[in-house]
Amino acid sequence: MGRRITDVAFVLCAGLGERLRPMTLGLPKPLAPLWNRPLLGHTLGILEGWGVREVYVNAHWLPGQVREFAAGYRGAARVTVLEEPELLGTGGALRGIAPFLGDRPFWLINGDIVFDVCPEAVEEAFVRSGRFAGAWLEPTRGPRTVETDFAGRVTCWRSPTPGVERTFTFTGVSLLAPEVVGFLPDRKVCSVVDAFDAAAMAGRFVRAASPAGAYWNDAGTPEAYLEAHRDARRLPALARYAAGAEDTPPPAVARALGALGWKAGETIVAPLGERGSRRAFWRLVGARERVVAVAYETEGRPENARYAACARALAKAGIAVPKPLAEAPGLLILEDLGDETLDRHVADIRESCAMGSECGHAHGSPMLHQVMELLAAFHRAEVGGLELEPPFDAALYAWEWELYERHVAPFPAEAKVELARVREALLAEPPVLVHRDFQSSNILLHGKRPWVIDFQGMRRGPAVYDLASFLFDPYVEWGDAARADALGAYAKASGRDVGALRRVLPLAGVQRLTQALGAYHRLAGVGQTRFLAYVPAARARAAALAREAGLGALEKAFQS
Repeated sequence: MGRRITDVAFVLCAGLGERLRPMTLGLPKPLAPLWNRPLLGHTLGILEGWGVREVYVNAHWLPGQVREFAAGYRGAARVTVLEEPELLGTGGALRGIAPFLGDRPFWLINGDIVFDVCPEAVEEAFVRSGRFAGAWLEPTRGPRTVETDFAGRVTCWRSPTPGVERTFTFTGVSLLAPEVVGFLPDRKVCSVVDAFDAAAMAGRFVRAASPAGAYWNDAGTPEAYLEAHRDARRLPALARYAAGAEDTPPPAVARALGALGWKAGETIVAPLGERGSRRAFWRLVGARERVVAVAYETEGRPENARYAACARALAKAGIAVPKPLAEAPGLLILEDLGDETLDRHVADIRESCAMGSECGHAHGSPMLHQVMELLAAFHRAEVGGLELEPPFDAALYAWEWELYERHVAPFPAEAKVELARVREALLAEPPVLVHRDFQSSNILLHGKRPWVIDFQGMRRGPAVYDLASFLFDPYVEWGDAARADALGAYAKASGRDVGALRRVLPLAGVQRLTQALGAYHRLAGVGQTRFLAYVPAARARAAALAREAGLGALEKAFQS
């Protein structure tokens, strides 16, 4: 039969993993590690062995982590993440990939299972179905709610007598024709089984495959998850990643384990992806401790080498930052504060601020007030003679404009005159210690308070640059009520006049978004195309701020 039926797959990763909580509160289940590799990584490796080179992945719970994993993936397959803001079910999700399929069959795989199966058996079932659908059914494990006839056709997916003789469990591994999508019901949220049922009424049946020697485990409970770890050692597709395998730890992880004195075979390694600042992250979970290992480059990013020194100086000044545990050239190990970033709470904060505004209350969001108090404390922090990045001056502001012009488009002469006005206004602001990338994704919530990360680029400059970075962040939409609440809270915490801040803030927003747009396009140019998704919001926000500040030429430039 061979493995030439298709080279494309859709991996379902939008579930909530509720039975594995609390582990999945801060980690999508498909990224839960099986020994030293996420479940999704194992699935991709198996698919690549089947000849798959194009993989689509949907994501709902903590989608940013799935995007980061895909961005850092270095296998043979190209991985594209389709974010699913609202859960659509396995059937509803299929509609999202239909435009990418053309007339090609595709593998449909649950992204949170542990499995090892011969694909030829499922391919043969697909062909016997009239090239409609072949599904792998497990005869002994799981709920066994699927019935088949003696020809191997699935006749019932929801057996009224589960577990009796000749009932099976659908493993979540199937090979389907795009034709299946046409049998989905009209409703938005549905299951692929709904399409199978409708197809059967039209005489199109799913053919079953139950190959001998196959292994399946849904890893859905802590007990099953641990069982999968024990079983993985004997599975050909998974064994080489089990603890102790010589090729398991990447070089940076091996260095980190050496610095900690931990054994690879006793450590869970979970990749956390790469960032645009030439850094890669891993979570290492040992017997009694968990840490974050950061591998970094300094070419073009010398500030990466100063992270630990900055962290120690900020902690001494009373700022909540992760504690450096060990460091070496190109490697940093930090205490693990978890994954709960402020951007996950934007909707709740917006609702709280909007309700307060409608009711005439001024209390706003306590969480937002804590973040603004942290920012004000950061701006007051004394860090002694610590080496910092060059301060904001005329040359740095001009460099940010040039970043935009190099990677987006040249500014018209009138717009450059207006940018000079922006620069003069910001140079007139009192210099403080600024973070430079103070945005919601760089605020961790841990122990009921906010902590700041990614501060290695800190320098002297205007406080409003950080405020603009936060309030006009293209990654999130705060809304007017939350912005007003945050600005008032910052003014109170810093002792600044809120009216004076409000006058200069749009100018700082224009400057910051000019830099951000240039950075997004630069990163896209080196393969990190996910940043292009934030370009429309950044352009629209920059144009609105330019209009508010009376910068008509810049408004037109951002709109073009």
